[in-house]
Amino acid sequence: MSSNVRLLSAFCAAAVLWACSGDPQAAAKADAARVKVESIPDVKTTLVRRGAILPRITAPGSLLPRRESLIGAQVSGRIEHVLVSVGDRVAAGDPLFEIDRESYASALAQTEAGLELARAQRLQGESDLARAQALHAESFVSEQQMGRLATQLAVFRAQEKGAAQTVEIARQNLEKTVARAPYAGSVSKRLADEGTMALTMPQTVVVVLQETEVLEARVGIPEAQLSLVQVGDQAFLRVQGSPDEVETRVTAVADSIDPATRTYLVKLLVPNADRKLKAGVFARVDIVPQSLSQVLLVPADALRSEDGQTRVLTVQDGVVVAVPVRVGIVTEAAVEVISGLEAGTEVIVGEAARQLAPGMRVRAQAADGSAT
Repeated sequence: MSSNVRLLSAFCAAAVLWACSGDPQAAAKADAARVKVESIPDVKTTLVRRGAILPRITAPGSLLPRRESLIGAQVSGRIEHVLVSVGDRVAAGDPLFEIDRESYASALAQTEAGLELARAQRLQGESDLARAQALHAESFVSEQQMGRLATQLAVFRAQEKGAAQTVEIARQNLEKTVARAPYAGSVSKRLADEGTMALTMPQTVVVVLQETEVLEARVGIPEAQLSLVQVGDQAFLRVQGSPDEVETRVTAVADSIDPATRTYLVKLLVPNADRKLKAGVFARVDIVPQSLSQVLLVPADALRSEDGQTRVLTVQDGVVVAVPVRVGIVTEAAVEVISGLEAGTEVIVGEAARQLAPGMRVRAQAADGSAT
């Protein structure tokens, strides 16, 4: 209890004794003083303290495929077979569609024949040069002839190398007539059928493949919480219609703010081996950043907001004083105070924090029931 309140109480007690002496006016004054003291409300207070706070950030997000690929023709030709339909699940390397391979098989056969010819010419050139070297040792072949044979062999070797590369390209083109899944996933779209003439420029997209065994949740976090979310933070995801909460972690945090929404993008990988979750659905994501330690804390019911400003009520010499504050992390139990208060400051909590007006006299009572 403050010194002013004690003096006022003592005064009232003296007034009551005086009133007992028989003076009616004194008795009336004593009663008024006693009523005044009794009208001073008791308020619960607590002290601003330092401690740890565990924030929890909730935001809406969307589940998207981790990867989505437009699978088109790598070589031009007529589509002969489309081997999948929408909804089919495929493993990495499974065939998706086939281009007519006849012309590419013929091209490979021709290049292989050319390679055989180039190899034969190279072998003949090596043999001619070897004989010439033996004759040159006995002076039957001139230096000029040796030079021509060596040059001719170099040409044959280059031609063989070029022919081998041509064969490899033709073999690759033949292999490309069968388009295969680059990873395990589900077919989400089929955009062409058999008989369609597929092109490479512009590329004819035949199927769209999505990776669905692992989805990616994308969440927009307000820029006011820019410094809170980090890669590796724990998170919980819930999708409407699914009773199970999925635990995951933050895998990526964008370096820039979207100027239209004033949010930054956070990504989380969501395991989906049983494929119960569907790509494209909305989800509620709760991110639990690492706890902040040794920050100033007040109870959540100590705050009051009015005129666009956040304040707390403190008690100074038995009088209510409003103090503007800037807050950071807010949880159900506590609020981080960034500026405006110091540790040990006495603040009013509960209903009184929202109902009392600055300047009122109060009797402060700590949350444990002791008078202050």
